[in-house]
Formats: sequence, C-alpha cells, structure tokens
Amino acid sequence: MNNRPWMIILGSFFLVLALTIPILFHSLGLGSSFLPMFYPLVLSGFLLPLPIAMAVGVLGPLLSSLLTGMPPFYPPVAPVMMVEGLILSSGPFLLYQRWHQKSRLSLVITLVLDRALLLGLAWLLSGWLKLPRAFISISSVVRGLPGILVMVIVIPPLIKQLEQQIKMHLSTTSDW
Repeated sequence: MNNRPWMIILGSFFLVLALTIPILFHSLGLGSSFLPMFYPLVLSGFLLPLPIAMAVGVLGPLLSSLLTGMPPFYPPVAPVMMVEGLILSSGPFLLYQRWHQKSRLSLVITLVLDRALLLGLAWLLSGWLKLPRAFISISSVVRGLPGILVMVIVIPPLIKQLEQQIKMHLSTTSDW
C-alpha cells in the first residue's frame, strides 16, 4: 500500500475512531475494561505505513485528553497511553508488515509487550505518586483483560477484510 494520500486519509479515519469510540464506551462505564482506544491504534499498525501509524498512536490519546479530558494528564494516564500508542501502532507494523508474522501472533506479541510496559510504568508512577505499587500495577494490567480478549478474537479477521477492501479500492482508483 503505497498510495500516500489514501494512507493519510485512512490514518485520519483511525484517529477519528480513536477519539469517538472511547466516548461511547466511557459513557457506558466500560472504558478501562474494553480499552476502546486500542482498536484503532492497533489497526493503524497493521494497515498503515509506520510514520502514519505512529502518529495515530501518539495523537489519539493526546487529542482525546485535550478535547475530552480522558485520559487525564494527572494522574499521568495520557502520557502512559501515548507511550502505549507507540507500542500498539509500531508493534503490528514491525511484526506483521515488516517481518510477515501472522496477524494473531503479531497482535498477541504486541499486546503482551504493551501490558509489560504498562506494568513497569504503573509500578514507577505509583511509587512517584505515593500509591500502593503492587495494587496499582497489577490492577492496571488486569483491568484491560476483557478488551484484550475481544481484540484477539475480533481484530485478525477484521484485518483480513480491511486489507481486501483497501487493496480493491487502491487498485480501482487513480493516483492523485
């Protein structure tokens, strides 16, 4: 997929999803369990060039925080999610697009790396904020397990469908 204007448009679409899906989930009280921002961030890593995917990964949490207050900057959830966004967007790019691993394996490895990063950052930040380290760290990781399970089930077939649609669209449109 080397049609840059369309990739930028698709990246913008994923960014809009990263801003709107969490609003719906948080209004139902399901945000921290189902990790709604992660879906478009991960999809961008599977489908977009690395610079665009990483921009989506960082800008999603940043713009959401600035526009809606979620995730908050204090406690420092937004900066942590921006770092997670880098992992969630670059992991699938490297594993799936660059090294040609299977989509589910790429997703699982990316999510394990993300959870390990979150565990470490939660441990460090909870100590800095004088909060109980073990409780904060473990609960930060465990709270998102339902969302991780849904991602592992839903995202691989969705990637296959989206790749087919994008390929078909790019083959039938002329370059700008």
